[in-house]
Amino acid sequence: MAIAKPPKTFDVWFVAVNTVYRAVPYQVVADWTQQGRLSPADKLRPSGVEVPWKAVNEWSYFADYIPRPAVSVVASATQAEGGSAMPVVAIPEAPEEEALINSRRPGEEDDEVDMIPLIDISMVLLVFFIMASAAGALSPVDVPDMRYAGDLVADPEAITISIQKKPNGEEVYYTVREGTNPPKKGLDDLANDRDTMEALDQLLAERTRPPEVRIACEKDLPSDRVHELAKELKRRFDQRKINSYVATVNEAPKQ
Repeated sequence: MAIAKPPKTFDVWFVAVNTVYRAVPYQVVADWTQQGRLSPADKLRPSGVEVPWKAVNEWSYFADYIPRPAVSVVASATQAEGGSAMPVVAIPEAPEEEALINSRRPGEEDDEVDMIPLIDISMVLLVFFIMASAAGALSPVDVPDMRYAGDLVADPEAITISIQKKPNGEEVYYTVREGTNPPKKGLDDLANDRDTMEALDQLLAERTRPPEVRIACEKDLPSDRVHELAKELKRRFDQRKINSYVATVNEAPKQ
């Protein structure tokens, strides 16, 4: 009859020194038994299972590892005088405390995943995406060039939001106009996108049907300016206040 597969780990009780080692691998227990470090009177039980302790010599898994006691005959004074010699049985040394300490708890998997490389990779990807996002916010607006600037105002019902740089080249201003008409007073020098959206809402309130809204900007304008307006226009598009919105440049390409 084939012997069942032994447990992977055992709790080992050195009875002589009253010391217990937990979760000791099967092969280590076999080596201790073969080396005589673990005597037949010491006790074992499978790790993580509350079962009675059994002596080493009661486990069939370790029967072949238990060493046979060595017998040596020493000559005594009696033998020298013609008497019989007394056999002396060599007793194995008491097991020494092992430095092996198994930090795994009973029931845990033998193979543990090292999370440190995964954390390092995650940090590298996080830094990469942060840098890519920051660089994208400062990139110029990527829109197709217009053939003629007049195409932008071909629809008389369309509302155009223009973003232009001030003479100092650092600040921008916004204007809002309807169709081919010039911007009304108060809509020709708006300081920020919030004021621009308020002006747009005033014009939309006067409309009976949702118009098209266009964003006109200079080619080298940072794209975050357009993205801010596009988010607000998307919200108004979802509310059916406008029927479409688009961004383009407000100048014809140089020949």
